[in-house]
Amino acid sequence: MNLRGICPRKTVNMMNVRKVPLIIGLTILTLSFSMFTLYMTMFNHGPPSEIMEANRHILLKPQNEVQLAVGEEDEEDEEVSESVQSAKRWQKFVDDNKYVAIGDVFDSCDNKDRITLGKAILLPDKETGGLKVRTFINITLEQPLTEGEFLIDVKYNGKDLYDNHWEFCTIDENKEVRQVFCPYKPGFYAWATDKKIPNTSVSGKYYTRAWLNGDDGRMLTCGLTTFVL
Repeated sequence: MNLRGICPRKTVNMMNVRKVPLIIGLTILTLSFSMFTLYMTMFNHGPPSEIMEANRHILLKPQNEVQLAVGEEDEEDEEVSESVQSAKRWQKFVDDNKYVAIGDVFDSCDNKDRITLGKAILLPDKETGGLKVRTFINITLEQPLTEGEFLIDVKYNGKDLYDNHWEFCTIDENKEVRQVFCPYKPGFYAWATDKKIPNTSVSGKYYTRAWLNGDDGRMLTCGLTTFVL
């Protein structure tokens, strides 16, 4: 019996067969290139030394609007305010140690005559191969600190990125390495705390504002930092 009329034979186009693996391969290659480009653009910050050098050349306007050159004589021997003196002392600390400073710690976020209490600097993080921020603070507490509140606001390329708040005295109670040990009695304290910068942070410009309120809600410290990755 002639079955040609019942089951017509299909002809396979070998050119189309060959095109399928080629199209799949090109698609995978395009996706891989796109992911690589995304990584290089957003997450590849370069070695820590290059990032630190880039931040060293960022010209930050003096937060207290004063000339920070140490040793300059003021005109007419006018008495230098504590605001100016504190800014100069901490700038000298940075210059003497050749640190890369990315911010300041004050006793207020908004007061024009605020006192400089410390500095925030960039350092290589030997554990992760990335970077960390070390914050130095010299503060005299007038009241006991048994609870407190720590607040933070982060902006990325000028846009809101993250904000949060915690009870200060329990902020790191579940971490392996603790840096806060309450209660703090009235008196002078010299604090140095480290915060790792995640290697997954997106490249760009960051601005952070972090402040500490005492048990009575009064602001004790305000840290302002600006840095690029």
